[in-house]
Amino acid sequence: MENHSVTVIMQEFVEVHDNKVTCKDEFLKIGGNVRPMGSQTMRGECALPSGTLLTPAAIGLLAGLGITEVSIIPSPRVALITTGNELVEPGNQLLPGQVFESNSYSLQAALGEMHIELSAKASVSDNELQTTDCIRELLADCDVLLLTGGVSVGDYDYVPQALANCGVEKIIHKIRQRPGKPFYFGVLGEKLVFGLPGNPSSVLTCFYRYVRPALYQLMAIQPSEPIARTIPLAKDYTKKSGLTYFLKGQVQDGRAVPLGAQESYQMNTYARAECLIELDEMRTEYHAGEPVTVYML
Repeated sequence: MENHSVTVIMQEFVEVHDNKVTCKDEFLKIGGNVRPMGSQTMRGECALPSGTLLTPAAIGLLAGLGITEVSIIPSPRVALITTGNELVEPGNQLLPGQVFESNSYSLQAALGEMHIELSAKASVSDNELQTTDCIRELLADCDVLLLTGGVSVGDYDYVPQALANCGVEKIIHKIRQRPGKPFYFGVLGEKLVFGLPGNPSSVLTCFYRYVRPALYQLMAIQPSEPIARTIPLAKDYTKKSGLTYFLKGQVQDGRAVPLGAQESYQMNTYARAECLIELDEMRTEYHAGEPVTVYML
């Protein structure tokens, strides 16, 4: 119940002369500038409903109510293994046939946007025993395991077999899409395992399309902005049938604009991309103005 018996006049609207107080606040009302008890949160009222994201303001609200502990859904413990004999850490000398390892950096940045830090990180060569041992070690203390490289059908692609050696149940291996066709997903109890391709563009595409939604679901978070949208395509586009395409693109004037350099190793256009444009598996031609699904990055 509000108490109108008390009125507070702000000091800057008060003048004192000869022991007389003059109020200069022409908008002052009875009961003004008083914060009634319970006007923010009543006794017994729910301060924050279940599932609320603990933003800085939410934490400030709880502290202001004298609440020191709350039950939370913690961020998942995410571990990462990069595989490949050809990988060299940036800053070192490249030899013929080698490339700089970049996938761990892009994935850590993508996870950072979700306020998730890696719980563990490792790198292994293309060796089944070494890969198996590394997977077993990291799986013991994580909720989600990400691997890059070694998931295709080459002579040195040991990840699927190494995961099987560790008891991981394969759910998906290979998707009719470009980029990211060799994508792998499996489970070990409640642990999730994502085998991402080795090409940098494929890694990020599979992360945004599959890993990110899974992580949001684990954290019970609904993104403030919808990730998937339907907008018109900016120009004609021709593709092969039998594969779903995810094109690096931008949104300009409300339209989806495919960028150049769509190959799975190309990251120059990915660095400028705002979205992935999804083109249906069985379609071969799209015309400007047709609605397409885009996934905002």
